[in-house]
Amino acid sequence: MTDNFLRLAGVVTEKPTFKTSPSGVEHCNLSIEHRSMQEEAGLPRNAFCYMPVAISGPLASQLKNKLSKGMHIRVSGFITYHQSKNKPGKLVLHAQYIEQI
Repeated sequence: MTDNFLRLAGVVTEKPTFKTSPSGVEHCNLSIEHRSMQEEAGLPRNAFCYMPVAISGPLASQLKNKLSKGMHIRVSGFITYHQSKNKPGKLVLHAQYIEQI
């Protein structure tokens, strides 16, 4: 299996954080809040989630002074599981494309 693609629109919920790795790669982390009305089994359903987003490399560098809390964006990329030592694991959307909407 190789399919792993997610596109999600939402509002940036916090000020994006930017860091540069020791190897010189720019990284950005932020979260978006998604709310929408979807149809399931012929009935309307509210859909809601928070999704952490990781942006790396040239895309992170391009967005350094363009992303802010409250901005409406559409993000697409792949998801992966992140787990830190003392926190529960979570799915993270690794952005390959971002647009303001």
